Amino acid sequence: MRTRSEAGVTRLAALFLAFLVLAVGTLVLVRAGSGRADSPTPGPSVLVPSPLTIEPVQGATFVPALEGKRPLYVLVLGSDARPGQGMDKERADSIHLIGINLTTHRATILGFPRDSWVQIPGHGTDKINASLSDGGPQLTVKTVESITGIHIDFYAITSFVGLKNLVDSLGRVTVRVSQPMHDQYSGANFNPGVQHMDGYQALAYARDRHSFLNGDLTRSKNQGVLMLAALSRFQHLFWQDPVRLLPILSTTWHNIGTSLSVPLLYRLALTAADVKPGNVNNLVVPATTGMEGAQSVVFISPSAKALYAQMKRTGTIQSH
Repeated sequence: MRTRSEAGVTRLAALFLAFLVLAVGTLVLVRAGSGRADSPTPGPSVLVPSPLTIEPVQGATFVPALEGKRPLYVLVLGSDARPGQGMDKERADSIHLIGINLTTHRATILGFPRDSWVQIPGHGTDKINASLSDGGPQLTVKTVESITGIHIDFYAITSFVGLKNLVDSLGRVTVRVSQPMHDQYSGANFNPGVQHMDGYQALAYARDRHSFLNGDLTRSKNQGVLMLAALSRFQHLFWQDPVRLLPILSTTWHNIGTSLSVPLLYRLALTAADVKPGNVNNLVVPATTGMEGAQSVVFISPSAKALYAQMKRTGTIQSH
């Protein structure tokens, strides 16, 4: 039987893994009001925490990666499911492939804009975000694997804004805003420069696509910026005084769903502790916006193949 202190350490380790997933890859675009992605944001009261699920893609095939024999890959998804809807029944509004090199302690976040026009195995050509509603996280995994040629070890999925409450618990995150962001639909209202964001502001920053000429591409990049800001803040607090994070635990722990064992969660958490934000390269697949019939879509450039090959070899992409 575990002692209270052992249980606390184990749960704190799992919390750290949750932050890895939430801070390094789980940003959800809120569907407020009528459920339309671009409906104006009515205010912070609509933001509620949602469960987080972390699962291996196929059995224990991730073991060689944890042993450092190859890179580790995690696909992180944000579902646009509203309260009462299954996360795997709606579309994916946030899609990021994370590669981690356990030897060099470096990582890469590679974002795929939700409107990327791709082949979805068994379902023809469609926007990549449809893969989640067509066949759940496993189909989104297969879609990204077919695009990149990379075998994915784990997927993580959440809905709505668990990140909002976590950012608030961290006491704001610091983000350098590169250009004016004033968007009634997302609620973003930022001038260029360093901004200290609470959870609601962080979510608005992550949702905004109307402030940019290339919309979804910059939004995906900004999501990565915010992920790293949250990871940086968490690691600072964790190493400074882990005990101060325990109050966050009570709400976070109950929102994690997984079939992984506690020792494995602990091992993954320690892996996350070794990856510093400065060693994480935040990228979005090279792409252009265009039209497919009446739909506005994103076309991934053939040049992305070289990035996939580099990420497959080392888990990271060092130049772009």
